[in-house]
Amino acid sequence: MEKNNTTPILVLALVALILGGMMYLGKQDTPKVEPPVWTILNPPSDVTCMVEQDGLLWVGGKAGVVSINVETKEVTDIPCTERMTYTRHMLLDGDTLWIGHDRGLTRYTAEGCRTLTEQEGMVDDRVNYLLKTQDTLWAGTWHGAYYLRDGEWSRITEDDGLLDNYVNTMIEDSYGGIWFGSYTAPNGGISIYMDGEWQYFSTDNGLVHNNIVQFFMDTDGSIWTSTGLMDIGAAVRFEYNGDQWVIAEMLDDSDGLPLGKIRSVYRDPDGFLWIGSENNGLSVETIDGFRILTTEDGLSHDEVKVYFVASDGGLWLGTRNGLTILTQDDLVDIRGE
Repeated sequence: MEKNNTTPILVLALVALILGGMMYLGKQDTPKVEPPVWTILNPPSDVTCMVEQDGLLWVGGKAGVVSINVETKEVTDIPCTERMTYTRHMLLDGDTLWIGHDRGLTRYTAEGCRTLTEQEGMVDDRVNYLLKTQDTLWAGTWHGAYYLRDGEWSRITEDDGLLDNYVNTMIEDSYGGIWFGSYTAPNGGISIYMDGEWQYFSTDNGLVHNNIVQFFMDTDGSIWTSTGLMDIGAAVRFEYNGDQWVIAEMLDDSDGLPLGKIRSVYRDPDGFLWIGSENNGLSVETIDGFRILTTEDGLSHDEVKVYFVASDGGLWLGTRNGLTILTQDDLVDIRGE
């Protein structure tokens, strides 16, 4: 009797058909997970600074300054004829909005705009940061820190004690000290002036890089700085020990932050840290540690520069490509509460 050799072939074919069907059904049962739908405003495009004034949010960046109605999200250009491209920082002082940009310092009030000139004692090019301390207005520039006191402008430079004349950011600590951060590695770092004395931080005594991007004062009075360049970076926290400032904490990618230069540090009203990188997303402190958010999660850009908390509890994130607006429910979901 002749042996039938087709049976094994038919069995194998049947098995393959069943397995293929199972794989197909498995794929059908796993829906594609879409990122959350967060509100994105663009324009504005690049966002570097935000200041609220009576329900309007002034937003500055590469293209200049716009106002946004916080409730309706309507975007309006600032009513100024002055060109204010590359706006780096803004400061609200009473009814006056001070605007630092690549062409100097502009004063905006209900009467209009006026840009201060070199003839008035003010630098006539890029202003990086603005700070108000009691009766003094400070402007960090490429040529030192200018300050307006009793109606007259003066300036401090390396000759007066700064590590470097390029003042990129500033902050006043709770003890009355003024911090000046430069952005001119390999030189630069942090210069702190308090009670007539200077204290310095650089790579010589603990910093991972001498490019200082931003300062942030935490709820306990400690000072954070974001620093770095390309694939080097950290968020560094300083504490005052009663005599001087010391480095108390340093966070980098080994702690769950994005790799590389750290762009911003912020603690939200619920006590969670938000730490933005320049190229690799935003690290958010959750109940289980840090979580990194990127454009794949719904951000308008991987670089988050500045933060604003609206009256409804929502968090506005200023990025290199517009604003990402998170509701309170979004925040709870992100933080895993």
